[in-house]
Amino acid sequence: MRLAFVLALIATQAPAQVQLLEAGIVCPRIVTGELVEAPDTEVGAIRQIESGIVFDLNARTVPTMSNLSFGIRVGLKPGTPAQDVRVTVTHPPMGERQVTRQSWATDLIPGEDNINVFTFEFDYEKVPGPWTFGVEIDGAPVVEVPFDVTAEGGRGPVEAACFRFMS
Repeated sequence: MRLAFVLALIATQAPAQVQLLEAGIVCPRIVTGELVEAPDTEVGAIRQIESGIVFDLNARTVPTMSNLSFGIRVGLKPGTPAQDVRVTVTHPPMGERQVTRQSWATDLIPGEDNINVFTFEFDYEKVPGPWTFGVEIDGAPVVEVPFDVTAEGGRGPVEAACFRFMS
């Protein structure tokens, strides 16, 4: 009887409707876009970036370079209606308040992808260690992507991908 109850419980749980499409690094650039209130972040706001940003490198080792961005692109699985989700970023302690988790709400729309990146705009943000991007629905994680942020490692591939035309 107990096994039947557990199987029935598992069968009634909805499968994750969000899928990871891509994760990686965006070459350093000056970030523009409107600041939008996001109280669960270190600075209390996020920058709405332009659509169409592409990852220049599909890597998970991220050097702490100024204006370098990294993150995830997600979308809804086919047939899934629009979803309200929460994007999360966990990392070693950062800033005066020693924040370790930041999050903000966003909507996922059928047929559209959604990119969320973190950009090293300030020196205090350049914290080496394990970072994780995630997506939650009603507090339950449905996507998690680990990154290794390093003070020195990973510069070679980033420099090769981002600065190859500068010499």
